[in-house]
Amino acid sequence: MTRRRDVLALALVSAATAAGLRPVGAQARTSLDRVKQSGKLRIGVTSAEPWFFKDPMAGTWSGVGIDLGTQLASDLGVAMVPVETSWANCVAAIQADQIDVMFVLDPTEERRKAIDFPDSPLFYYAAGALVRPDQAATSWSDLDKPGIRIGVTLGTSVDRTVTETLKSPSISRFSNNDEAVAAFAAKRVDVVAQFHPALVVQYARLKLGKVVLLKPVNPVATSAGIRRDADPAFKVWLGERFAALYAAGKPQEYFAKYLQARGIDPATVPGLVREKWA
Repeated sequence: MTRRRDVLALALVSAATAAGLRPVGAQARTSLDRVKQSGKLRIGVTSAEPWFFKDPMAGTWSGVGIDLGTQLASDLGVAMVPVETSWANCVAAIQADQIDVMFVLDPTEERRKAIDFPDSPLFYYAAGALVRPDQAATSWSDLDKPGIRIGVTLGTSVDRTVTETLKSPSISRFSNNDEAVAAFAAKRVDVVAQFHPALVVQYARLKLGKVVLLKPVNPVATSAGIRRDADPAFKVWLGERFAALYAAGKPQEYFAKYLQARGIDPATVPGLVREKWA
């Protein structure tokens, strides 16, 4: 009797496979399979406007990353689920299968050792600085002086760039963008180095200092971190969708919508499309 049940079970599995179906309880082979089976696309979120913002009263998230996650989840026919993390911890969260994707994560060499990234960029931005109104800074070398205190967000590529490039100033690292800007407002740091879209939103909120794109201005192609799979199906699918969304102007559309919600005219700041930068 046991042997007959085993044979019948194997026959059902074979029939489902031949029909292109996955039997109930079967293990997903790739990250794309897991997302479809679970019915959820889990995206990492952290306090970092304009990418992610949590309404303290409603507890809901908004921002460019949320809109991107919602669009991609819709494309897959699943629900978008935000999972709180941090820039410093998101790589470990991806490896531990706590999240499926972390948007606006730059594909540095160090991160590529641990996780994977789609081949097509998500969009572009450039590192900038929030400085005091009386500070005459037009290049990164202007900040490379003893006595200058620079705040960065721990675990970001700006943190790495500032650490590798500037040898003289003191560098303070904060767990998120808001804490770095709060230190600037409290005069505990003289400069905050972040990517320009985040600085524009922070400046509009605080009305303190001024935002400058320091020379040399180098466009940075940001991406999204995912688990490394033997089968690249999820990586390929995301790369194709990123390319299509960028060509359609969707990341810039989401960015402009968020700026308008913050009372900022999108036409007055550099966007996320490098081809349109002056």
